[in-house]
Amino acid sequence: MNPGVLLNGLFWTTELPAGAFRVSGGGTRAALDVSSVALANTLVFAGDRAIASSVDVSVEWKATGPRELRGFGTDVPPDDQGAFLGLFAEASCSGTVSGRQTGFSFETGPLTSDTFFAQMGPERNGVFL
Repeated sequence: MNPGVLLNGLFWTTELPAGAFRVSGGGTRAALDVSSVALANTLVFAGDRAIASSVDVSVEWKATGPRELRGFGTDVPPDDQGAFLGLFAEASCSGTVSGRQTGFSFETGPLTSDTFFAQMGPERNGVFL
């Protein structure tokens, strides 16, 4: 399920409702809670047939280690495609995700960092600053 491709080429993103994503603890904790976010499922990347869909997401992260710098930093201009820069810490996470569209739905069991890798931190992505 994806919200489509924007005219600038950005894809697989959608605007979140105000307050849906929260950061606390000086950047060591984060939570995402959304309900019935409307998306268009194109079944294949950039397909021309879209099916109305929606998702619910509830996930919490907590940093478990120190932040580490990743990326090229100031070695390239900030609008360069290679200008990715992040400050990431490994994290524990827990949550659930569900989605639905006509004729199909899914719901995860509990998601935890025991079975999935998690990290958190601020980043910038050159071309899509």
